[in-house]
Amino acid sequence: MAEATTTAAPPQTPPPVQQTKAQQKAEEKARREAAKIQQNGVTRPKDGTQTGRVWAISDEESRAAGRAATRKEVIAKGTAEGLNEATIATQYGRWRKFHGLKAEPRPMPTPQVTTQPAPGTPAATGAPTPAATT
Repeated sequence: MAEATTTAAPPQTPPPVQQTKAQQKAEEKARREAAKIQQNGVTRPKDGTQTGRVWAISDEESRAAGRAATRKEVIAKGTAEGLNEATIATQYGRWRKFHGLKAEPRPMPTPQVTTQPAPGTPAATGAPTPAATT
């Protein structure tokens, strides 16, 4: 008796479901939105753009210094690369907000010390002092 050999037919995959244009647009939009990084109400710009380069400079300077980069450092490096100073300043502010950093601390002004003679002393009245009369 000969044995019958049976071969299983490969499983058939269902034909792809045709999507409507609205569904395709919605999926494309979802993919683009998923690629965007958003924090603190600010969206990180795409790499390869001028604004993205400002953010990259800010990140590089921060890593190198071990602290948040200063506006002055970022503007110096960005203008050396040919970026517009106004764009750098704007994007630096957005970069700080994205990372939750408050306004850059301002240096404390040094108090001006004036040496004025006390009222009623000869120097205050214009009278000669004993040391000045010799």
